[in-house]
Amino acid sequence: MRPQTGSDTVDAIIDAAHRIRTGADTALREHGLSLPGLKLLKALSNGDRSMREISHVLHVSPRTITDMIDGLEVRGLVARCPHPSDRRVTLLRLTEAGAGELARASIDAERVAAAAISALDQHEQRTLRSLLERVCVPAGNPSRPR
Repeated sequence: MRPQTGSDTVDAIIDAAHRIRTGADTALREHGLSLPGLKLLKALSNGDRSMREISHVLHVSPRTITDMIDGLEVRGLVARCPHPSDRRVTLLRLTEAGAGELARASIDAERVAAAAISALDQHEQRTLRSLLERVCVPAGNPSRPR
């Protein structure tokens, strides 16, 4: 069922995003991952990061990151390690197994993303991207006219 926000345009954006995310999550389940899990592995592929950094990058609570890391660590995809100069900070590191799983899962995620926009030609894709980049929520109370 499509969302009903009162705006057909917003409903279409939410519905399209939901369909794409559902498709990505279905493909990633074969790898024991979700879209947030894939994003976490990608964030670690550029080097070790603290839990706080990962929380900020993924826009999720530190508690959610802890739960995600626990699951990935059990599978040997991520390791916790001490910070070299701040003993209060634990760094997260992508393991060799994690890098391999990231590579395999990324192929499936990219396949889903390509399929999601395959009905659009290159010009339409550029136009859609440009339009979506302009979509924003005003600061403060979004229901109040400015």
